[in-house]
Amino acid sequence: MEEIEIVEVPGGRVRVLPDDAPQSPRDWGTVGHLILDVARHALPWEDHTGQLQQLRERGGWRLPARYLTVFHDAVVVPVWGYAHGDLALRAGARVGSFADPWDSGQAGLAYLLRSELRTACGDSYPGDEQARAYLRGEVESYDQWASGQVVGYIAEEWTPCPAGTACEHGGCGGGDWVEVEACWGIYGIDDAITQGRTVLAGVRHPR
Repeated sequence: MEEIEIVEVPGGRVRVLPDDAPQSPRDWGTVGHLILDVARHALPWEDHTGQLQQLRERGGWRLPARYLTVFHDAVVVPVWGYAHGDLALRAGARVGSFADPWDSGQAGLAYLLRSELRTACGDSYPGDEQARAYLRGEVESYDQWASGQVVGYIAEEWTPCPAGTACEHGGCGGGDWVEVEACWGIYGIDDAITQGRTVLAGVRHPR
């Protein structure tokens, strides 16, 4: 399997590779609901009311958002899509490429019921801003999964050949890379690199 990226650090390296069988974050039993509809894309439609498709046909995305807010005590954030080859998704503010007048537009809604989040948080509601942040995170995780950004890392240490320069093994190269730890199912390349760096730092500098 070909690496996406190799990051070398003193005494080691982190190899980032694609996870070839990642689990969809929509299978995790999340509190939030994604209502997404973009032509030619198979996207989640998690409508607990059974009314949102009809409302959308009557009034665009504004009407189901209003319905959820008023009648279901829901926190709702818009989800924007940017289609330039692959589809990218973002919840919340429409900024950057998601504000492009030609290749972007509203892809749907993300929402959660305050009662559901309160139950998930041990009967203590964390507030609407935290609820919106939670929904932005759910959309980000789904976007990473859908766009192939779920990866794994292999943290390796360089182990010199015991024979040193006198080694007679062909192609030895003076040593070999030895795996220290591997982990898969990580959402985001930067997170994988950070975790691999942390592992190697702990190996090089034991507590």
